[in-house]
Amino acid sequence: MPSSSTTEIRKSGKFLKYLAGFIILLAIIYTGGWFYLANQLESRVATNLAAFKQKGIDATCDNAAASGYPLRLGLECTKVGWADQAKQLSVVAGSFNAAAQIYDPMRIVSQIEGPAAVDAPGMVPLDITWKDLGSSVRLDKPLPKQISVQGNDIVVNQRNAAAGSAPIAIMKGGKLSFSTTEPKMNIAWSFEKLKIADNIVYEHPLPELTGAADIELENGFALLAKPERDITILRGQSGLLNNVDLGFADGSGIAISGPFSVDNEGRISGDFNVTMRNPEGVAQAMRGILPGEENTISSVLQAMAFVPKDANGAPTLPITVKNGKMSVGFIRIGRLPSL
Repeated sequence: MPSSSTTEIRKSGKFLKYLAGFIILLAIIYTGGWFYLANQLESRVATNLAAFKQKGIDATCDNAAASGYPLRLGLECTKVGWADQAKQLSVVAGSFNAAAQIYDPMRIVSQIEGPAAVDAPGMVPLDITWKDLGSSVRLDKPLPKQISVQGNDIVVNQRNAAAGSAPIAIMKGGKLSFSTTEPKMNIAWSFEKLKIADNIVYEHPLPELTGAADIELENGFALLAKPERDITILRGQSGLLNNVDLGFADGSGIAISGPFSVDNEGRISGDFNVTMRNPEGVAQAMRGILPGEENTISSVLQAMAFVPKDANGAPTLPITVKNGKMSVGFIRIGRLPSL
């Protein structure tokens, strides 16, 4: 007669066999499901590319293939491109990969390799390189909840420029992000150590710049329904400049904050605080940019001595804008152009 311990061992052995079989079955089902989804992804990409083709847009994703098994589902392309012949716009870049974790499918992370060749009307052909460039998207309905794009060590060159030519622009790092909470939309961007080549934007050299902005639009969702794709899209919007900051290499800079609105004719209204960090440093930078405005710059610098200071001791000037007309108290100081 078998002992009770022998019976228990047999039962344990059977349980382990059943457990192992169940795990293997789950793995087979999971693997089949993953490859089914991978096939659907590749088919969807091919369908979307063909749809763009019918619209006159040559979108390419060379050697598109699903990847990421077992814990991710993603797409890899050896080369990507976008060419709109009607708008004479084209962008061609290197390899691209995007993926979502199986346990967090609503967040898609992507990376794209350079260089990128950019052609656009009114611009010289450009070659752009970077150390890394990636994005993160948090999906939601009806729109993504968050979109973020970030790059480092970005260099913009004119294509086929003469040997030894300076880059058109160099930027240490930059980030652009959107977040939505219907109907509001928040837009934020920042850049670090941006140096633009002399005489590209202005007739005089520009200093190295660092900047950031955090802007909230009260009805940002409405922008997506508008046909406009230029600055006039902001007509009818209102929001808040949490902070718009432009800084120079020595730490000086100018920051603007406050609520604003834009009427249907593009006229801006708002109540803004303009803060100047280290006014002397700002004045020195502006003298290099606007060498013919020495008297104006000196007058503004002297006036800043009498402006109220913020908690950090930086002069802060309240400026009221009504239908584009700017004033400090009862003194008119100019007019903003309509959007």
